[in-house]
Order: sequence, then structure tokens, then C-alpha cells
Amino acid sequence: MTTTATSELILPGYHVDADSGAWQTLPWPSDPDAKMALVRSSLGPAIMDWAEWRTPEPGLIHHLSGRHWRYTDGQRRWMILWYAVDGSGRFRFRRGVKRGAKGTGKDPFAASIGDCELLGPVEFDDFDRFGRPIGRRRGLPLVQIASNSEGQSKDLLRVANAMLGQEAREFYALDCAETRTLVKDTGGRIEINTFAEASNEGDPVTCSLLNETHHMDTDAGRRVAAQARRNVGKSPASVQARSIEFTNAHRMGSESVAERSFEAWQKQQSPRYSGKRDILYDSIEAPPNTDILTPKGRMAGLRASYSDADWADLERLSDEMVDPDTSVADTIRYYLNGSAAAEDAWVDPGCADALVAPREVPDRSMVALFLDCSKSEDATGLVACTIPDFYVFELGVWQRPKGGRGKGWLAPRDEVDAAVREAVARYSVQWLGIDPSPARDDEDESLYWAQVTDGLHRDLRNKLPLWATPGALGSSVLFDMRLSSPGGVKRNYQFTKTAELVQKWIDEEGKAGPLRWDGSPALRSHLRNAKARPNQWGTSLGKVTRDSTKLIDLAVCMVGAVMGARDAMNSGKLKKPPSGKIPRRLY
Repeated sequence: MTTTATSELILPGYHVDADSGAWQTLPWPSDPDAKMALVRSSLGPAIMDWAEWRTPEPGLIHHLSGRHWRYTDGQRRWMILWYAVDGSGRFRFRRGVKRGAKGTGKDPFAASIGDCELLGPVEFDDFDRFGRPIGRRRGLPLVQIASNSEGQSKDLLRVANAMLGQEAREFYALDCAETRTLVKDTGGRIEINTFAEASNEGDPVTCSLLNETHHMDTDAGRRVAAQARRNVGKSPASVQARSIEFTNAHRMGSESVAERSFEAWQKQQSPRYSGKRDILYDSIEAPPNTDILTPKGRMAGLRASYSDADWADLERLSDEMVDPDTSVADTIRYYLNGSAAAEDAWVDPGCADALVAPREVPDRSMVALFLDCSKSEDATGLVACTIPDFYVFELGVWQRPKGGRGKGWLAPRDEVDAAVREAVARYSVQWLGIDPSPARDDEDESLYWAQVTDGLHRDLRNKLPLWATPGALGSSVLFDMRLSSPGGVKRNYQFTKTAELVQKWIDEEGKAGPLRWDGSPALRSHLRNAKARPNQWGTSLGKVTRDSTKLIDLAVCMVGAVMGARDAMNSGKLKKPPSGKIPRRLY
């Protein structure tokens, strides 16, 4: 059965809707008293009264029907949460993300918020005598719309303008145009971001709407989003400007703005996180075990992901899901609102996440180690795999710092050498493989890592039960993956077959398989970056391009450590650690 995932793992911040089975993230309270307290602490009800024509002033109209605008139940909950304030009148949430399947009404909802921010009572004024917050119209609102293209921003502004009927345009003295909507009496406006970073930097933005952020996966798109957040971040305390993203499910490993926001929210939702939980993330997703190959399974998934969009034609959407031109990944992302891996991903990151099981590895446990070396461009990583139960955990990663701090940076050989020796002293290492970088030392033109590998070989040749490169001319630690090196073809074959096995353990066997890992953020990132790369022996893994900055070195280390663990187990040479004190470090 083809499904949206292979496990029932509930990620932090998610809950399952009892009626539809949908995975949901909006932190809406279930306790009636807590719910009432939330409603009473929010400007949301008054703002919705204005938008839905329950005040003396004109509200909004539906952009297609022309009828008075009405929010869905899910949108109402968002508005109450988004405009909730604490006891000092500060909004509880600093930024927000509204993620949904195609056709769930993200654009008109975004447009309604833009219109509310322009004309509605969205700014905190004071508390009434009952302790309820009172809102007011902003004095000089500036709502900016930013997308991956100017055309997308214009489309959203067009919807926002269509929701302002003739009565509203006359009452508020509005001038609605293609690239901006102006309140003629005050100068308040909605405008599209022109993508001119220098000219937009410092704009007194009161609300930033970031649209289709799953498409913002380039440096330019990420800069636009960062600029938008800077502009709202410097607003006066009385304004409390904020940014909201509207997006489809992101493609995992794309490093899009949507993916980065999801990961930032996940970090805040972690039980170990001690900071503010001030990102409001709203997503309604089909259950991960949705069967997308059968009509019954597709309809069940669609009823979940479109549970707040009763206008959706689910039968038509089911047909679109099985269109020959619709990939499985697009089916999952666009119609079931589930994150999916790219078609060429080495492993499905969601399946890998399901195997995270952090635990302490006792001293003197039997392990295999793999060290993947780089001089400056890629990362240098050290990963261990326990024997015989295949638990993978990161022991170190060294990579170039971002920005100016990374200029002239070189991997710290002494620090890496010390980390390897400390691991050998702490654990019972049965196999150690080091893939050295072919880069040269700037001082004497020797191989950059030669001194480290030679020193470890001399110190460990009589201690390791199994050598990485056996034979009289071999090495106890060197596992050189260059095809030009003696034995390089055999080593690449061995690595490729292990990469295929690890991929099968993650994507196909899941929790029924033996592999578990520690959830290291760096390893997680490298697993998401790794692409399937066919070669003459099968399918291995590699970077998206040779010069890509999306690193995969720790994923390589995972495969290498598993390979070493299997070699050691199959060799019949396992050397169980002696009891007693841990040996002194090999310095």
C-alpha cells in the first residue's frame, strides 16, 4: 500500500482530530473554560464582527459571490488565537504560518487579514472594565504582500481588492489599484513588495503577508522573507507588527522559507525547549497512513485535509491525485497537505524521523566509527553505530561557519583527532573507517589528513579487531573512497550496497527494521539533503550538485558506520570490552 508515511509517529505540536482523523496543529483548547478565557482575551471576535458586517461600518464581501464575508470554523479559531493578547496587551504570537492543501481558501483568508489590518480594529488600545481587550484602527497601516514573484503578489492583492465592495470603497475613501490599495484620507495602504531589497529595507510595515512560501527556496526568496521579518520586528511596541506565511506543504530538503518555518516551529514544540512558544502554526493534514492508491483511501484522506473547506470538490480532487502527470510527492503535498520528499531524495525524511529514539550509549559499548573528512568546503563528521543493534549517533561535526567568520576556515585536525581518540577510549571500537579528503596541506603539499590517519593507524593497529583496509599494505583506519586508490572499487561497491540497505531499513522496514538514531539536528539536515545517486554497483547517495552548500557528510558517516558494524559482526573477530575502568585516552 502506498501511503503518505510509514509510521504513526505524532510529531511535537500535532494532535489527531477524533472525527476526521486529520493531523492538526492549531493549539485550540478543548476545555470549555480555557476556550472561553481565550476568546475573552482576544481582539479576534471584534475584528470578525467588523469583517462580517456586524458593526455600523461596511465589512468585507466574498471575492467570487459578492455576499457578505464569512469565516470558516477553522479560520475563526485562527483569528481568535492570532489576535489574543496577554495581561500587558502584547500579542501572544510573534509570527504565524497558515498551511493548507490546494483549494482550502488560503488566498481569500490571507486577503481578508490584509483588509482587516488596513481597516479593522486590529491594534490593541486598552482593556475594558471587565478586563477584555479593546482594539482600534491603525493610524498609518502599511500592509506588504511578498511572494516568490511579483505576479503572485498581484494576484493576492487582486483578491483583497475584490473583497472591498463599492460601499466599503466609498466609506473608507479607498483607491484600489494593481500594485497598491490606498486609504486616501490617511495614506494607509496595502502594497506589493517590489523585490528591491535596498528600497524596501526599513519600511514601517505594520503587517507582512508572505504568500506561497513553499516556493521561496532560493537565496532571493529567503532574503525577501528575512527582510519582511526585519521590517515588522522593528515596529514600535504600540503597533506590534507581525508577519504571516500562507503556504502549501513544503518539499522536504528544499530549504524553502516554508520548510525553515516548520522546523523553527518544531523546535519550539520540543518538550526540551525552554524559550517562548510564539509561532502560531496551523496545518490540517491527512493521516500519514492514507492509502492514495484506492478511491476509498483517497477520499478518506481528502475528507481530512479539506475538513475546513466544505466547498471542495473531493471527487474531482481524487481524480487529480491519480492523473499520470501528478507525481506521488505532489499528490501528498498539494492534496493531502503532507510534507513529501523530492523525487530524487535518498531517503524519505519523514520515515527517518520516525526512527529517532534518543538514548544513552553506555561506556565500553561495542561500536563502529566512521569519519568523513574535508579540508574546508564540506563538513567533517564522526558518527558511531552500536553493535549489534544498529543505533547510530553523532559524535562530532566540523564545518565552515557562515558569513565572514568562515573566510579562510580550515577543518581543525587536532580537534577532530582528539574526538576520535576520545571515542576509542570511551567505547569498545571494533572497526574505524576514515575517508580522507584528497586536499593538500598549504604548508608542505602533503595530504591534509595524512598526519591524522597515520598517527591513528600507528596507535590502533594492534588494538582494533578488524582493520578498515586489511592486508600487509593496508591500514587499520584508512577507508579511502577514491576509485583511483588501491581497492577503491571494492570499497565503493561495499559502501553502495550498505547505502541501499540503510535506505531500505528507513523507507521500507521502518520500525520493523533494526535501525534507530539519535535525532542529531546536523545528521537530520544532512539526511534531508542527500540525493539518490545511481552508479555501476547500484544506488548510493550524493549532493544535489558537486558544488552545493547543502551538506550530506553525516549521512555518509551513517552509512559508513553501519557498514563497519556489519563487517565487524560478520568477521567473527568481535572483541568484547574488558570489565573495569575505561582505558586512558590515546593522546
